[in-house]
Amino acid sequence: MARKRILVNPLNPNGIEVAFTAEEEAQADTDAANAVTRRAAEAEAKVASDANKASGKQKLKNLGLNDAEIKSLIGV
Repeated sequence: MARKRILVNPLNPNGIEVAFTAEEEAQADTDAANAVTRRAAEAEAKVASDANKASGKQKLKNLGLNDAEIKSLIGV
């Protein structure tokens, strides 16, 4: 299915549907693939960050700090 866009100009103030050019189709496909990759990388970074936060909190507990002390130090 060909993608379309709305073209608005002085001759067509209400806009007209225009099919994407081959270059625009290729760019849209590239952008979509990059968005999927970026979302996956962001999700992986969030998981790693959460794991690091939990690990750090556990290490502080192992040093003898209680939850209140940890919260006052790092706000978690």
